[in-house]
Amino acid sequence: MSQKPKVTPEPIPGPGTWRTRSVRNRSLWESYAVLPAKTRLRISLYVTAIAVVGIFVSDKLEDLLPIQPKEQAQAPQHANPSTP
Repeated sequence: MSQKPKVTPEPIPGPGTWRTRSVRNRSLWESYAVLPAKTRLRISLYVTAIAVVGIFVSDKLEDLLPIQPKEQAQAPQHANPSTP
């Protein structure tokens, strides 16, 4: 019988190994995860603030520029009004 050679899988990189990788070899998520906690919190708050401002601006624009109704197609007239 032939024996299969044992192959050990590569370990999943943890947060500690992200810090040791060069910046060019990191993914966007790894670069974000390496940032200090305060910086990540600030980025998250800025993105949330921009989203909230966008929601309010779109609501105000909707009030200022109402949707103009388009001409609706008229329903066909039936010869017998009792028939649906």
